[in-house]
Amino acid sequence: MKKILIIAFIAAIFGSCNKDNDPDPPPSSNDPKTGSKWSYKLTIFNEAGTATGTTNLNLTGTEITVNGSKWIALTDQTTGQAILALQKRSDGWWYLPSPGSNLISSLWFKHPANVNDTYPYVYGTCKVLNVNTSVTVPAGIYNGCYFVQGDDTNSKEDEFWFTTTGPVLVRFDTYDQKVAGPANNVYRNQSLELISYAP
Repeated sequence: MKKILIIAFIAAIFGSCNKDNDPDPPPSSNDPKTGSKWSYKLTIFNEAGTATGTTNLNLTGTEITVNGSKWIALTDQTTGQAILALQKRSDGWWYLPSPGSNLISSLWFKHPANVNDTYPYVYGTCKVLNVNTSVTVPAGIYNGCYFVQGDDTNSKEDEFWFTTTGPVLVRFDTYDQKVAGPANNVYRNQSLELISYAP
């Protein structure tokens, strides 16, 4: 159940990446593109819920091509490593973790979505729990967010909060199994919180 942060993720991952046959929706002003910038606060927790470390993660959008399909890669400004790529499709935003590796893309942010909608992701199934929730992060209070939970076969793996105006991840929590088990006895081991986003 232990996993690499999906931003390595964010980081949540997959053979070749094929674009669907549906026409892509037109871009909005808040959509990620070349030059977009994200800044996140990453906090690591122990089983007792105590923060054991924090760092800032700064990402810049760059256009890449994977198997003939264009994506926006989120590139770490410190290391220059592309850690996640996004692509807008008719059913929402898809992501490709670790661009350049031979992984399969997955639906990341279903849009539009309704409460109780489900869709597959790398660890199992995502379920939309709320389409109008509020979340507070260093960037401020975000209202009207989508709240999505990702589960594997026996426990919660991830929680995502997205804005509805583009696939802006406001907060992302990951969970891991406690040493004392069972598999569904989990704790929050990482939290990624938005500091700023500039499309």
